[in-house]
Amino acid sequence: MSSKKYGRPLHLEPRSSQYFAMALFVLHGMALVVATNLTIPGWMSIVLSVVVLANFYTTFNIHILGRGPNAILSMVWDNDGEWKVINGQGEELEVSLLPSSYVHQYLVVLNFLINKGGRRTAILLRDSLDPKTFRELLVRMRIEADS
Repeated sequence: MSSKKYGRPLHLEPRSSQYFAMALFVLHGMALVVATNLTIPGWMSIVLSVVVLANFYTTFNIHILGRGPNAILSMVWDNDGEWKVINGQGEELEVSLLPSSYVHQYLVVLNFLINKGGRRTAILLRDSLDPKTFRELLVRMRIEADS
């Protein structure tokens, strides 16, 4: 009989985080204010502003709206510690969790290495998951870090 690491798989289906969306608006807005007030030629200021807006658009679509092939729509952490991710195109990807992932009581950043090649990141704030699931994720992540 095989031993299971955990009692059941952990299914994560993140929803849009209002806190993350507000942080994106504020940080990108501040970057635009800085870009327009720098003492550089006007064309450079415009280029910098376009880069900031493009980054905002991309980040908002991937992490808030869950659009695009790089978006992570759901994750499953199975009993044996293996991860599976469903991306924005509906493909199931087998991934490995990287040690560079970050765990805090209000924020979890999961960095994944796709077994076929490439990387994905899931940014989860407390309002991205229901409280019970977020708490279970924190506990499992801390147990994994200790072992």
